[in-house]
Amino acid sequence: MKRSLVLLAVVLCVLLSFSALAKTKLIFAVHWSDYQVEGVKDENGNVKVKGLRQYVEEYQKLNPDVEIEIQSVPFDEYLKRILISHTAGVISDIYVLYSLWGVQLVDSGILDQVPKDIADKVKSDFVKAAVDGATIDKAIWGVPVEVANYALVYNKKLLREAGFNEPPKTWDELVAMAPKLTKRNPDGTVAQYGFAFLAGWDSAVVHPYLALLYSNGGKPFKDDFTECLLTSKEAIEALEAELKLFKNGATDPAASVWTFPTGKVAMMIMAPWYETALKLGFKDEYEATVGVAPIPYMKKPATVGYTWFIAVDSASKNKKAAWDFIRWMTLQDAGGFTRMGELMAKNIGSIPPNKKDITFFKAELNDLYTSVFVKELENTYQEPNVAQGQEIKTILMREIIEAWNGRKTAEQALSDAKKQIDKILEEFYK
Repeated sequence: MKRSLVLLAVVLCVLLSFSALAKTKLIFAVHWSDYQVEGVKDENGNVKVKGLRQYVEEYQKLNPDVEIEIQSVPFDEYLKRILISHTAGVISDIYVLYSLWGVQLVDSGILDQVPKDIADKVKSDFVKAAVDGATIDKAIWGVPVEVANYALVYNKKLLREAGFNEPPKTWDELVAMAPKLTKRNPDGTVAQYGFAFLAGWDSAVVHPYLALLYSNGGKPFKDDFTECLLTSKEAIEALEAELKLFKNGATDPAASVWTFPTGKVAMMIMAPWYETALKLGFKDEYEATVGVAPIPYMKKPATVGYTWFIAVDSASKNKKAAWDFIRWMTLQDAGGFTRMGELMAKNIGSIPPNKKDITFFKAELNDLYTSVFVKELENTYQEPNVAQGQEIKTILMREIIEAWNGRKTAEQALSDAKKQIDKILEEFYK
């Protein structure tokens, strides 16, 4: 009897081992923070708002032969890690990727081709700005999961105190208002900024500038990317428009958008995902304090956008399983919405790019903050998907900051940026 029990236990162990070996394992790399992965929890540790892990667990229950490991990677290290790990053969199967990295990853052979049925759904079901973000050389390379753009965020109380009942509609109006919203301490230091940029973050420098460039009728590159157009009349005027805020005392390079929740900044240009920080900062005074409006325009309404899309590594040994999960997470109907759309709208606080999700999550997207960003999708120009996009963005950021600090004129800064960027473009497009 004992021998039979021992034999039975051995057989069970063997069967369990084979069962474990039979599982398909997927590694899913993301840049999201703890609550975005693990979910928003109450004081007792109960999940109030689902995070990525809860969706993964749901999928694993439906597909017990699949195991998904989530790996969180800091944003600053994400692209470098993808490039290095792919070369070393230690890859993740699935990535959530910043659209600006797309050309480099496609040219490096890192991304798997998207199945036709998925590409067709992206083209038909997603907003144009997101489709553009996932498109490289006229091909779709992933499923958009987040589309973001920019708007003017302002402190309603500070504007009213200065005698303004409405935010500025044009850039000239903003330039005239901002100094009147600036306050200084007795020693001359700034106590309250009329407007704030952020010198240390490339997106906070480059994206507002690109919005003004498009608003002024310009663009950063020729359509075929053979030349940078930053020395055009429109490009120089756009940077000069920013510099007016530095010259009239409304801002300086030390100003920071991160201090807006302290009530020390009257206006800034910001993205939709900052809403949670503002709610935490202003607490019960949030609705009475925070206002959102389209970016004040130069010649026409315009803002700039970027996309994050989910893709599969070309070296994955489990491509079919990876794309099956992506279909389920991003495209399959879950009751009038997609699961990824729910994660974006309810947890991450971003705009889901699927038209169905934008319609379904009206309560989340039509609030006083996000509704303006959604409406401005119609005026959104996608950040160009260009080779070495991150390097080009860094070059432009550095030169804009030189102009902010008064070390170069707008024309000098943009001319120096063009020289560096054209060398990169020549390598890839000529």
